Amino acid sequence: MQSIHIRKSGEDKGMKTTDEQQFIQEYNRAYGKAIGAERKKRKLSLEKLSSGIMSRTMLEKVEKGTAQWTKIEGDTLMLRMGIPPEYFESLASGEDLERWRKREDICLLVPERLEEAAAAIGDYRRKYKKREPLEEQFLLKAEGILMLERQRTAGREGQRAILDIAVQAVKCTIPDSWEQNLGLFCLSPGELDAVLLVSAALFENGRKEKAWQLWQAVWDYPGQHGWRERAAAMILPQAAVLGIRMAAALAGQPGGRDTAMGSMASRGREAGASKKGQETLELLRRNGCHCYVLPLLDCLCECDASLFAGPEYLEQVKEFRKMFLDIYAWFSYPGYRIWQGISVDNTRDAGMTLKMLRKFDGKSRKKAVYDGDEPVISPRQLERIEKGLHKPSYENYDRLAKQYGKLGGWNMPLLETDSLEVLEQRQLISTLMEYGEWDLAKWEIQKFRNAVNPALPKVKQELLFFDAILKQKKGGDLLECLEMLLEALRCTVPDFEGKDMKWWVYQREEIMIASNIGSFYRRLGKLEEAKKWFEAVLFSIDENSFRTGIYHYGFSVAFECYDNYLGDICCLDNTVKMNEHMILKLLLLFRINSIQSLFYHIAWNAYEIAEKKPEEYASFRPVWEKAFRISKSMADFMFDSSMKAFLSKRESRYLS
Repeated sequence: MQSIHIRKSGEDKGMKTTDEQQFIQEYNRAYGKAIGAERKKRKLSLEKLSSGIMSRTMLEKVEKGTAQWTKIEGDTLMLRMGIPPEYFESLASGEDLERWRKREDICLLVPERLEEAAAAIGDYRRKYKKREPLEEQFLLKAEGILMLERQRTAGREGQRAILDIAVQAVKCTIPDSWEQNLGLFCLSPGELDAVLLVSAALFENGRKEKAWQLWQAVWDYPGQHGWRERAAAMILPQAAVLGIRMAAALAGQPGGRDTAMGSMASRGREAGASKKGQETLELLRRNGCHCYVLPLLDCLCECDASLFAGPEYLEQVKEFRKMFLDIYAWFSYPGYRIWQGISVDNTRDAGMTLKMLRKFDGKSRKKAVYDGDEPVISPRQLERIEKGLHKPSYENYDRLAKQYGKLGGWNMPLLETDSLEVLEQRQLISTLMEYGEWDLAKWEIQKFRNAVNPALPKVKQELLFFDAILKQKKGGDLLECLEMLLEALRCTVPDFEGKDMKWWVYQREEIMIASNIGSFYRRLGKLEEAKKWFEAVLFSIDENSFRTGIYHYGFSVAFECYDNYLGDICCLDNTVKMNEHMILKLLLLFRINSIQSLFYHIAWNAYEIAEKKPEEYASFRPVWEKAFRISKSMADFMFDSSMKAFLSKRESRYLS
């Protein structure tokens, strides 16, 4: 697959030395160390952080990297400290991901499709008799929201039942004394969701001041506990929506504005809730999230115009609302869905990973079960693990994966570090590069370089990738940039000449690097070589997404690069549908950063097809006009100034 030879790392010293140099990092321990370091930094006891989801002893083992935990537990530990788990790549068992998928199906049905949602919840309870506290909490929350939707005909008795189920949901993971001082506990966004449900139920039961106090405690929680913005974005939007709705309901009640005192209090509460709604919208925009964005925009559009800083802000809110309504209608996506509070966009199925690595290495199951001369498990056991029917232990997974040069436990940091600050800085650089802020990115890369060990494989890979992209953007030699990318990929991917790269389990950065390798080959005119890379990456992404239906972080970049290749070879027939498919997958994630580019690709492809097939002009013109308008509005929503400038130069072509 490779026409340019880069000297293999360690080829003069043998593979054993290469393994020791490149894969010595024990990633599961790094994850545990990060949890432990942050816990100690925040002066949290083992008991406080683990309360309600695992024992003190279990958390101690997690921090030592010796325990096997589930995806939902690992994410919740991080999120209880306000840290988004996106800094880590994870492996999960087939059953963990199947449960996640079924919970996601419930999220897409609640609150609009009441009967189907209730049936899905019932199916989940019947299938999984043994459930973690966090799972039960999720199911109770979903049931409580469905009950709220039915409350108009339920009467007072029904309202009492909603409060009971909401309190029950909270108690799944939070001690009984939570109402006295919520801030004393370690809580994740999903747990705070349950508290918000109690607040809503109290309000419906006429206990309005208590509802407001509880709501305020939830709103204040992320700020009081020093959460990262992307973790706060998982709870503040639904809090803002509830606050605005409660304020509006109070204003419409007798006494709400009937007296001077009532008017002042009501007005102040409305203004405060509206301000929090605006702050939350800006939070979502800064982080490229659409979690509860449509309900929030609905509420802001219903607020009195005088509550905003100026009339232009309300107009912008209305434009964003129309944009999201158009997007959700186009893709039949439930804009009023609920969210789980965890994500799997950086998670891979342990069984599927072992299967793909085995095929990449060209081994049969009979040969793949050996660790040196000693069998780890039987071929039959490996078959069941690969199908997601059995869960491998830490030790067995590591021993099985070691032969392929892809080591690590169940959670791996994006870099060899237990510093969350370094991981956060790496995310900032990626965002700056994504938005074309090259000068700022260069500045941050230099700071990043001073904070890391450049000899470590993933760090070296990241720096080579950054340098290659920056060099290319400054007009550097494409062939030299390509060589840098190939060297970067080899930092974590063993010798791939003669192997079928479609079976490699591409991790987050590897997806980005391999996609850019394909793009550089395309720009060099080596279209067959480009095709091999694109098809290998896309096949791998599809295989990794088989169980959940969720594509992994970076997939949209791979498809954008492939779309450009299809344009070069004038193969446009299915490109609009392909980009629509990608947008639908992206909408299932919290963050939708690259969606503006995907809509532009739809506009470009539809326009080009109509140019080549005039008989289809009438059917494709509405497509490219709508897609272009959405792309332009979304670039504004995302503060993507580079994309806005790009689109402004092309507006006359698509909207004439």
